[in-house]
Amino acid sequence: MNRADCLKELVTWVDVNDPVVTSLSSNSAIWASLREQGANFFAWNMGLTVGFSVGLSFAFPKRKVIALDSDGSLMIDTSALITMADANPINLMVLVFDNEAYARMGPTFTSRKADLEKMAQGAGIQKTATIRTLDEFSRVVKPAVKEPGPHFFVVKVEAETVRIKRDARVTSGRPMKEAFVNAVLQHPDYWGKK
Repeated sequence: MNRADCLKELVTWVDVNDPVVTSLSSNSAIWASLREQGANFFAWNMGLTVGFSVGLSFAFPKRKVIALDSDGSLMIDTSALITMADANPINLMVLVFDNEAYARMGPTFTSRKADLEKMAQGAGIQKTATIRTLDEFSRVVKPAVKEPGPHFFVVKVEAETVRIKRDARVTSGRPMKEAFVNAVLQHPDYWGKK
């Protein structure tokens, strides 16, 4: 299954006001090309996507918060799964795109024995699935966008054969952070509005 195909489906299901956080992976380049507007926080360093998304879910309790993580990123800090389970944010959905490989460093442990869904279940997350086809992605993820969670889905995707280039002006550094803060300040649910 192709990651881009999944994200093209997902972008049609989420509201523009739903905050989305991506890991430092192909997720950021693809999502940025699909959804330029809204509260998008792109390219979080490895291990930070889930924890940051848990925090956003409490900052925006009326919105679905979507974390687009990757296998290598999540494995840097699997303790975030314990925090997610303990906090139990009903508006959080985590999608871990698992291509069983780091961008340039070879296979991840999911190519051998590691099972991220079982880790999430062991942490106490109830609503989990491992998704292997685009039809299954649609059948499982589309309704979860509207249902209470938290949800944790491992999305098994093929490794990209061509490195996806991202526009660093949009997906990293100060410009991305300023765009995210501006989107939050303009968000209809922002609590600081007068």
